[in-house]
Amino acid sequence: MIFGSRISCSRYSPTLSVMREMRSEHQNRKAQEPRITAFVSQDQKMIKSFQEGKDIYASIASMAFGVPYENCLEFNPITGENQPDGKERRGQAKFIVLGITYGRSVPSIADQLFGKDDTMSEETKLKKAQKIYDAVLNAFPNLRSFMISSQKFAKKHGYTETILKRRRHIPDMQLPEFEFKPMKGYVNPDVDPLDSETLKNKDTIPQYVVDSLDHELKSYKYFGQIARRIRELNEEHIKVINNRPKITDASRKVINSIVQGSAADQTKLAILMLENNEEWKKMGGRLLVPVHDELICEVPLDKWEEGGKLVSDIMKEAASYLPFDSKCDVTTTLRWYGLEYPCVYKKPESIEDISKLSEDEIKWIQYHLIELEYLLPIVKNEDGSPLLGDAAVGVNGKYTLELQNLVEEYIRTRNISSDKFIDHIDKEVVYGQIS
Repeated sequence: MIFGSRISCSRYSPTLSVMREMRSEHQNRKAQEPRITAFVSQDQKMIKSFQEGKDIYASIASMAFGVPYENCLEFNPITGENQPDGKERRGQAKFIVLGITYGRSVPSIADQLFGKDDTMSEETKLKKAQKIYDAVLNAFPNLRSFMISSQKFAKKHGYTETILKRRRHIPDMQLPEFEFKPMKGYVNPDVDPLDSETLKNKDTIPQYVVDSLDHELKSYKYFGQIARRIRELNEEHIKVINNRPKITDASRKVINSIVQGSAADQTKLAILMLENNEEWKKMGGRLLVPVHDELICEVPLDKWEEGGKLVSDIMKEAASYLPFDSKCDVTTTLRWYGLEYPCVYKKPESIEDISKLSEDEIKWIQYHLIELEYLLPIVKNEDGSPLLGDAAVGVNGKYTLELQNLVEEYIRTRNISSDKFIDHIDKEVVYGQIS
């Protein structure tokens, strides 16, 4: 299961002046959907991949494309070498699986996979996406069977069900493909002017005509053929309602409703378990808000470790019905959108000469300035690769004149001496404004 929680330190605490925000996030948040998909479809290949602790998207890519698992990872598990082809295969498999669970059509998946590739025609993009889509479903026949059986169930009953039997009604699944309505001026071909009994049905379309037209329209392969015939029938005073677009849209909602609805079930279970947990109540923990697959909570500052473990354990327990283990990572911050707490960087002894501090010590200063909403200069990677983690907001360990100026600004606005800077900013970040 991949849903997460965050525990926070707000400015309230029954025991301290500070609480801590905690966000428990599963190691791969997007893996919640394929985990549930594996469970509801009972696809043994997917289940086995999770049981073996493998990267599910790499496993799917391996089976779909007939390539060794190791060659479907972004980095070689032995040498650590970057594998662009492996990353591409994994990404394609991920798009297909998430496309299925999110109810995306093949054209939508094609746009996501190849939309930015100007060297390919739209037709080529669509064919390539369809080929990958078919490869994934052929590699996981239980997934295809689950899709078909779920759509049949929805067509028969007009709704889908989650793992907790919550229903989502999708009435468009039960629409006929084509509906035929008589327009003004239509004359029933069975009407006999000399038989008054037949005049009662002069404005209705005989069932055999409806059946014949329905069979005819369903036999057409291309939309243009259908559109042309509908125009012809309109001239014959027969209005045709083409429900195929509605049915197609409804069909895409079926799997999405089951998977996403079941994911919501898991989160609701976790919320109930957390709110009824006596240990959670005793430590003063509070659930603030669920956000998709996360629970954002707060606990007293001195309870951050045990609070985080408790939330993580409860979230994993909420998915204990799955035939494989679930994971939940905990991210703790002092405030919403803050950096992870406690600070992992080395605390400097002084700032007599910032330019001579180690990279780790500079990161400590940058970390604390960012926590107080100072804007730090962003230093891009020389190779052009994207910045990751704290570096993306300016915690890079690099000395700059801008950093020096920010430190001096902090000292000036707080009216403190430079030798008080380290302890002062440390306390302000954790406990708020220092008098």
